[in-house]
Amino acid sequence: MKSIKYYVDFHSRRVNHARVPPGLEAKMVQAFFDKKTDGFFVDVGANDPFLNSQSFHLEQLGWKGILIEPLSIYCELLRKNRTAVIVECACSSRENDGKKLMINVAGTHSTLERKLMAKGGRVEATQEVEVRTLDFVLQANNVEVGFDLLSVDVEGHEMELFDGFSIEYWRPRLFLLEDHVLDHKKHNYMSRHGYHLIFRTGLNSWYVSRSENFVLSLSAKLEFIRKYWIGLLFRRFKFRNTN
Repeated sequence: MKSIKYYVDFHSRRVNHARVPPGLEAKMVQAFFDKKTDGFFVDVGANDPFLNSQSFHLEQLGWKGILIEPLSIYCELLRKNRTAVIVECACSSRENDGKKLMINVAGTHSTLERKLMAKGGRVEATQEVEVRTLDFVLQANNVEVGFDLLSVDVEGHEMELFDGFSIEYWRPRLFLLEDHVLDHKKHNYMSRHGYHLIFRTGLNSWYVSRSENFVLSLSAKLEFIRKYWIGLLFRRFKFRNTN
């Protein structure tokens, strides 16, 4: 596997390639924060304590944070195996705040949406879960404005989560957003609120404030054009015919 610097030079803020292997994600996050040991993360849709976790490697470095997870079975595992604060709820819109809603249980692909995002995913059961806005969770846990990392993996429920999240107030430094790129809604939302897409690790899009002054190479720009515009119709067709 190629080095981090082949894809991104964090010191010069230059992105050489927009597609980064997901296996490098943990090292990339640590490099972005210059191996910081006292950071703070918010992990929405935390799921398994270790498997594909966006935050476990940071917790091992000494970071503190909040793990937000709606399914009781995963919350039990998180409480046994993680040191971060566990909040058992799903994050959604202001309209849904305080309600009890049914979630489709499908392991790591569980969602409040009617359809699963993951190809080949299967609904195993449904479960009633508490729903809060992300604003409520952050305020209730006295999270500081400008915290380091926000990771969101809510399997297609992102726009509802955004409705209950005041991004211009909280301004997380790095936003990892799962995006299958079936449309531009999530990307347009982030762009409208002053965030710049710098690269992707697997399904995760990396957004940072434009004030971070990252510069994309021509190669990286072309990769984004292919992903976000040229390949869009094909992915929509593929998704419609596999769900």
